[in-house]
This record gives sequence, C-alpha cells and structure tokens, in this order.
Amino acid sequence: MSDVPEVLFVCVHNAGRSQMAAGLLDHYAQGRVHVRSAGSAPVDQINPAVVTVMEEVGVDLTKEFPKPLTDEVARAADVIVTMGCGDACPVYPGKRYLDWVLVDPAGRGVEDVRTIRDDIDQRVRALLAEFVLATASPMADRAAIEEAVRAHYADAARRATGGCGDTAEAGIGAGCYDPADVEGLPAAAVASSIGCANPVVVAELAEGEVVLDLGSGGGIDVLLSARRVGASGRAYGLDMTDEMLALARTHQAEAGITNAEFLKGHMEAVPLPNASVDVVLSNCVIALAVDKGRVFSEAFRVLRPGGRLAIADVVADDDHSSDPADAASWVACVSGALTESGYRAALATAGFTETAIEFSHAVMDGFTSVIVRASKRR
Repeated sequence: MSDVPEVLFVCVHNAGRSQMAAGLLDHYAQGRVHVRSAGSAPVDQINPAVVTVMEEVGVDLTKEFPKPLTDEVARAADVIVTMGCGDACPVYPGKRYLDWVLVDPAGRGVEDVRTIRDDIDQRVRALLAEFVLATASPMADRAAIEEAVRAHYADAARRATGGCGDTAEAGIGAGCYDPADVEGLPAAAVASSIGCANPVVVAELAEGEVVLDLGSGGGIDVLLSARRVGASGRAYGLDMTDEMLALARTHQAEAGITNAEFLKGHMEAVPLPNASVDVVLSNCVIALAVDKGRVFSEAFRVLRPGGRLAIADVVADDDHSSDPADAASWVACVSGALTESGYRAALATAGFTETAIEFSHAVMDGFTSVIVRASKRR
C-alpha cells in the first residue's frame, strides 16, 4: 500500500452510496487518504436527498457529479469498496476488496437517506481508523508488537499456561469450559487453554460443516469443533507460533481426532481459499492483532455465503485509553482491544451483517469478555 492509501468506492449509479462514503472519508481523512468514487452505470446527477443529508454533516456535494468506473481508476486503488455493483465491479489481484451491504437511497426520502448516511459514516470511521493506526505505528513498532505476542505465546506453549490473565480464574482459560464439554479430551489440552470464553458453544456447529479457529493456540476449540462437525466435517486451526502448533498437534494425536488440521500463518493472511469455510471462530485472540480490519476481511473472504462468525474476545470501555505502541500492553490484551462500537463498525466495514455483541464477564479493570456473532449474507 502506498504512503497515502487510495480508496475507491463503487456503486451502480455513483449518485448515492458511493458519493456519501467518498465525501465522508475525504472529510474525516484531511488528506491522509486519497478518495475516489465511481459507478458501473453512472447517471446524470447525484440524488438530491443525498446532497441534503450530507450538507447536514458539513460535507458539500453540490459540485460533485457521477463518474464512470474505469480500468485506470480501479488499478490505482489500494482498497476497493463495492456497494451493490455486482459483476460489473472489476477484480484485480493485489487489491483489498470490501463489500458493504447498504440500502440503495434511490427513490427514498430524506429521513431514510439520513439513516443510510449514518450507517456509512460508522463504516467509514472504522476504515479510516485502520489507516491511522497503520501510519501512526511505524513498522518497527508493529513488528515489535507481533514479536512480543509471538514470544509470549511461545512461552505459554512451553509452560502450557498463560494468556490474558490468570488461567486459574473462572472465566479465563480452562475455567471457560463446562467439564461435560471437554470430557474425553487430553487433560493437557484443557489446562493449556488461554481463551476468555467458549465460542464453540455459541457457534451452533452442525454435522459436516467446515470450521476455522483463528489463533488456535493449544487446540482445544479446534478439537471440540472437530467432534461436533463429525467425520464428514473438518476443523482447521490457524496459529503463527511454532510452539503452539506443536502443542496442538500433540493434543490432537492424544485425542485420536483425524478431521482436524493445524496450519501455520497469520490471521491477516489466512492460507485457505475463498468461500471454503462455514464458521470462523476465535477465542481472545483478535484483540492481539495489529490490523484488525484485515483480520475481519480475511474471515469474510474465507466464509461461504451464509457463513457465520462466532468470536470470544475482549472489548475496552469507551473511556479507556492506552499507548498503541506499547508491546507489553498488547500482549496483555489491553492496547489492542476495540470498544463495542469500534467492533461493530469494523465488522460492518468488512461486510458482515447481523452483528450481535453479548457481554460476558470482566477480565480486568476497564475490559470485558464478549461473545460476538455476525453473518455473511447469502
């Protein structure tokens, strides 16, 4: 991605949704992002109701006009956000694609268009926050954070304990699981759990489904998932730490589970094909990721239409603040935690719908364990 990222918003007529998104991002970015919009079948003028509601928030669209989607404009973009243009939207390798499911403002009154604008506003703010973090944290800091996380969990694998807090506490690690759920699993697999809830319970897995666990650690959620989806299904675990992968494979062998596979990689670049997974799980790991937008985009990419997300994670109180470059705070699940509203916006930006966030229990002062559910439309 270039020093000043370029974002292209594309809808059909370039008269409503893409114009609002481009106007809002340009307004908030203040030159930190280069913004364009285009339409696969542009019309003559911008929807007057769109112009009205944008003026309410200080964005002037009176001098803008619908523009055609060209090969040159698409190739210049780092991120392409589509909004209902379907097969007319170009696909180029090396681009990041987001598909925002939005109501078309065409033919709607100001009140309805205002609601659409507010939806777009949340997604735009979340997208901008990603760019700001990427530019505010030098690559050296990002690398230091990732290495600190890797080293901490490598050590946790060696000790088979650790994680975000004291695993002896209820609601942390092994304390998240009902004894009946883990019956038959190796005791070491249960003891090495470092999550903050049990996402497998809320995933409602069915026979034959394919499951991916992001940040699978010692493998407990992968093994539980593999049992639930049966011999006709499959469970994948993804982890960047060699020590955790070795531990998980040992637990798998001890459990005699054959329909599971542990992969080495990063959540920001999942080594699985598009639309290959029915359910994506994660357990107190996404808070550790530096680029959460990329994590959610990758989860969306690998999910099949109608697929679902079931995540246990940590969110911060709205008034919490911490140093985003402090690697120790990231490892403690502090600096990287999103707020509830930030979580919702980031998921919407990636294209997820039907998001529900259920608060579970406090994990430390100012931070709460949550269960997050979301879906990829069919």
